[in-house]
Amino acid sequence: MFTSSYHLHVLRLSSLLTLLLLVTILATACNEPTPTPLPPLPAATTQPAAENAAETASVGVVQATNAPTVVPTPTTAQPVEGRLVFWHSWVGADADALATMLVALKERYPNLQVDTLFVANNDLPQSYAEAVQAGGGPDLVLASNWWLGEMVAAEVVQPLDAMLSPETLAAYWPATLDSLRWQGQLYGLPTNFELISLFYNRALIDPSQVPATTEELLALARANPQQGIGLYATLYHLSWGFPAYGAQWFDEAGRVILDSSDGAAAFLTWLATLYQVDGSFVDDDYAMLLDRFKKGEFAFLVDGPWSIDDLRSALGDNLALTRLPAGPAGPAQPWLSADGLLINPRVTADQQRLALAVAQHFTSAGSGLVLAERAQRLPANRTVQLQDPLLQGFLAQAESAQALPMIPEMEEAWGYGGDLLLRVLAGAEDPTKVVKETATLINEANGK
Repeated sequence: MFTSSYHLHVLRLSSLLTLLLLVTILATACNEPTPTPLPPLPAATTQPAAENAAETASVGVVQATNAPTVVPTPTTAQPVEGRLVFWHSWVGADADALATMLVALKERYPNLQVDTLFVANNDLPQSYAEAVQAGGGPDLVLASNWWLGEMVAAEVVQPLDAMLSPETLAAYWPATLDSLRWQGQLYGLPTNFELISLFYNRALIDPSQVPATTEELLALARANPQQGIGLYATLYHLSWGFPAYGAQWFDEAGRVILDSSDGAAAFLTWLATLYQVDGSFVDDDYAMLLDRFKKGEFAFLVDGPWSIDDLRSALGDNLALTRLPAGPAGPAQPWLSADGLLINPRVTADQQRLALAVAQHFTSAGSGLVLAERAQRLPANRTVQLQDPLLQGFLAQAESAQALPMIPEMEEAWGYGGDLLLRVLAGAEDPTKVVKETATLINEANGK
C-alpha cells in the first residue's frame, strides 16, 4: 500500500495503483481472489460446439454457434424436479451461507438434485465460457458482474427479460438489477451487492447532529477537528459526490460528459476545501484512515461493509452508519456492484426453467437473510428484514445507488479519474480546467 501525500505524487501510476488496491479490498471482503477480466475471445472457428470439450478448452474460448434457447415464463403448474448443475466460487463464510441455502432448497424442492462445483474465482469466467461453448458447463453459475460484458460477447449467458415479470423484479434493489444488465438486457438475478456509505463514531458526534448535506459536513469539520472525516481518495470511494452536485460521467454512447455542467468542478472544489481542514483527511492511505478513525481522531469515515468487523471491534456500540451527505443537486449516489446468478443459454428449456427456480430461491428474502447473518453480505432482495443496524444502513444507502458502469470505456476512466482527484487536491489547477481536460483525455483514449 502506498502512503505518499497528494502534493508530492500526482502521477497517473499512483491512481492506477490505488485502483488495484481497491479491487483487492473488495475481493478480500468477498473471501475471494482479485477478479481478472475474461481474456479477449478469438474469432469463431469452424469446429462444432459439440466436439470434444477438452480439445476446446486447450485452444481457448470460441464464439458460440447455437442460438440461445427460448424459455417460456415458468408457471406454478410445472414441477421443480430433476437434476441441475451449479458452479460457484464462494469460500469461507460465503460458502457456509450457500450450504445453508442449499439445505433450504432441498426442503423446498425435495425432488430436485443440485450438483455443485467450486471453481476458483479467477478461473470461473473463462472455465465457464469454454465449457458452455463446448456444449457443456453448468445450468447455473454464480459470478460477479465484473465479467458480464465479456460473457455476453461470448454468448454464454441467457437474457432473462422474457422470463421474469415486473412484479418479480420489484423485489430487488433497482441498482442491483442494473448492474446485471448489458445494453439494456437483463442477464442475471442478483444475490448480494457492495457499496459505500458513511460510518460515524457516536462518542464524537450525536446522531441528531449527523450532517445531511456536504455543506453541513464541512461546517462541522471546520468547527471541530474531531468531527472531521476520512475519505479514501479513489474514484470508487468518491463517485457518490459527482451526481450529488449534478455531474454525470457517461452518456448512453459511453462518452464522458463530466464537463457538460459545472457540477463536477463544484464537487471537486468542495473536496479540495475539505482537504485543507484540520482533522479531515482525503488520502490514498487506506490503512491510515482506518487506524485514525478507530482511534477516534475524526468522527466520520466513508467505507463499505467489508470493514464492519474491524471497526466494530475497535468502537463497539459507538459505531453507527448513516447515508452519505446530499449535495446541492440531490442525494449522494455511490456506485454499486453485485454478484448474480446467470443461466446457460445452451441447455434445454426445461433445464433453464429449473435454473431460474433455483436462482429465484437463492435470491429470495429467506436466502438474503442467511447471507446477511452468516456472511455479513448485503442482500439484493429489498424485502429482507435485517437486525444489524449497520447492514440496515447500507441497505438504506442502496435506495440512491447507481450501478457501477461496467462498460469498456470505464477502463480509461479509472486511471484518468484518479488523476483528476490528485490534480485538484494538489491545489495548483482550476477544477473546471482539470475536469475538461480529463473528459477530453478519456474520450480520446476511448476513440470517442
